[in-house]
Amino acid sequence: MNVDNCRSVIVRLRRIEPEDRPGEVQTYKAEPSVPIFANFSAMNELIAAQREYFLRGHTLPLATRKKHLRVLHDLLLNHERTLADAIYKDFRKSFYTTIENEISLPCGEINRSIRHLKKWSSPRYVRTNLVNFPARSRVVPVPFGVTLVIAPWNYPYMLSLIPAVSALAAGNTVILKPSEITSNASGALASLINEHFPRELFHVVEGGVEETTALLKEKFDKIFFTGSTGVGRIVMRAAAEHLTPVTLELGGKNPVVVMPDCNLKKSARRIAWGKMHNNGSACVAPDHVYVHRTIKDQFIAELEKEFRFVLGNDPRNSVLTPRIINEKEFDRIHSMIDPGKVVFGGNSDREDLYIEPTVMADVTAGDEVMKREVFGPVLPLITFENVEHLISSLKRQPTPVAIYIFSGNKGKAKRILREVPSGGGMVNDVVLQFINMNTPFGGMGESGMGRYHGRTGFEAFSHQKTILVKPTWFDLFLKYPPHREMNLKIIRTVLGRSIRNFWR
Repeated sequence: MNVDNCRSVIVRLRRIEPEDRPGEVQTYKAEPSVPIFANFSAMNELIAAQREYFLRGHTLPLATRKKHLRVLHDLLLNHERTLADAIYKDFRKSFYTTIENEISLPCGEINRSIRHLKKWSSPRYVRTNLVNFPARSRVVPVPFGVTLVIAPWNYPYMLSLIPAVSALAAGNTVILKPSEITSNASGALASLINEHFPRELFHVVEGGVEETTALLKEKFDKIFFTGSTGVGRIVMRAAAEHLTPVTLELGGKNPVVVMPDCNLKKSARRIAWGKMHNNGSACVAPDHVYVHRTIKDQFIAELEKEFRFVLGNDPRNSVLTPRIINEKEFDRIHSMIDPGKVVFGGNSDREDLYIEPTVMADVTAGDEVMKREVFGPVLPLITFENVEHLISSLKRQPTPVAIYIFSGNKGKAKRILREVPSGGGMVNDVVLQFINMNTPFGGMGESGMGRYHGRTGFEAFSHQKTILVKPTWFDLFLKYPPHREMNLKIIRTVLGRSIRNFWR
């Protein structure tokens, strides 16, 4: 965690004991806090209002952008208890976990954007080629216009607000569509934003598939989607109708490779933590583990020891064990558990939407748990012996958003990271690459396209406009007719031979 998140973590957090739960929880209705667009012409009016607001130049001044970002920052901090209570109603997540993930990271992104906005927005001067002499060339980041951010349910605030912050910082207007699955968190966020921001600038639209489908039929200047690969394809097809640029942050089966030369105790501890983080419902969570056959038994023992140490003898009542979001997700995850291969956990209660963190051993590629992204508290283990065969197999699998290597040999780890395609990865740890906002984050192939976070997020919502400014005191005669043989010789010399000589 970096300095940008300090205010919302160090200043505001109190110590949360395991038994500490939000006391008087405010319940948000399943219906949105603002009316769903019963008449979808109201949706057209909202988009038209945002477009007019943008075309009038209201979002362009940097001072105005910073002012709105500060308003959002203070709203999050001043209403953290309300926001945390709403998430507790959806997941039973602890207050500490919500502040740590859902509030501090967006606040850190806001602080970073405010501090660097002038630098990010400044024109970048680049070299001008000889043919355009004596022009000066610069690249100017300009906002796209009206943007749509479609967010998932697993991190209702963080994955809604971080891209929205980037869009606002870049000078766009934003329509935010949170997931209807987390109805309490969606209602809390909609109430907070829609009551404190002009709808022409930043507005939350609630609703389900029907509302999302209607939004995707409209023309936006940029769409940012976080969610599943299947829905990502739908979003991309809809965007293609208007030639709208998209950023897709999708999922994937993130592999973990545990080499025999790793620090076994720390590797097990970090992998267990990564799987427990948000109950495994994270696009960067470890999905499955390839563990070398020679250390399989020791690794399983260390994993079990770590899970028991953190969760205690009754994981169900642990503050670190939130509930599955709904019955559909419960059934999907539960169907992946093969009781004959469970070496730890495996207990569940559908009425309570509870699945105990579960480890399965001796899993094969044909098992149900390996056919799709787990996205839950189930960790399958696959043994391997030959690293060459493992690399060859990983290269032929769908590209994950992350790959994690645990090894004491950095050369071996770097080789796997270099040869196996992925959106990113880590050596000797998991998940935490996501919170380094100084680096681009994103998937590749089926795990997504485009990058965001920090400056990269600002650029994701900006068009890089190239501008050449040329004086009138000199004009290159070669471009004008008549095109003589001498002109052709000069062009060949200037453009052709100079390049050839450069490569020599």
